[in-house]
Amino acid sequence: MQQKIITLLSLIRSTRIIFFLSIFILGIQCKQKTLPIIGIPSEVNGIKTYPKIPEFSYLNQDSQLVQLKDLKNKIHLACFFFTSCPTICPKVMRNMGRIAEENLNNQNIAYLCFSLDFKRDSISRLKDYYSKIGFTYSNFYLLRGNSPNDTKDLAQNYLSVASDDPEAPGGINHSGWILLIDKDNHIRSYADGTNDTEVDRLLSDLKILLSEMH
Repeated sequence: MQQKIITLLSLIRSTRIIFFLSIFILGIQCKQKTLPIIGIPSEVNGIKTYPKIPEFSYLNQDSQLVQLKDLKNKIHLACFFFTSCPTICPKVMRNMGRIAEENLNNQNIAYLCFSLDFKRDSISRLKDYYSKIGFTYSNFYLLRGNSPNDTKDLAQNYLSVASDDPEAPGGINHSGWILLIDKDNHIRSYADGTNDTEVDRLLSDLKILLSEMH
């Protein structure tokens, strides 16, 4: 009888330990994760500030003006491409489309694809390219710069590489990042747009960033 009582007390004690441990673990999981701001901060008078994406004003595939200020209070994802790119661009564009498809009804997100080929990527060519890849998203823009080099310069602010290189496939050397930008124009995450696993992680980061807006 005494042994049964001891066993019962041990079981109750173990149950209580498991219960409180479960509550502790649940509390950790429920704690809101946040994304870092990416970039080297500067400090003036003791106030730390992080770099932001600068203002831009480009035409999209429908000849509509798209400006950074138009994206106020929106998250945006960005990549750099050109329509005749024979290597990484189709993969990056496919994953941009996958992100858009998984967030189909969320108008708090915009998708910006900046063309690096000012000479060949006319508005009509961007429109044809958009039709060929089959996208119909209202918040998905293929953007043409205003001069041969302004988009390449802008790419640096997105921590991306972009330069003319006759030895590179298609004549332009560029990175395949997809970058996640918050409503205050800070870079918060990025992924190799050719790597599906990396893009899966970026999708998770996007959910975290969206939760910050609420």
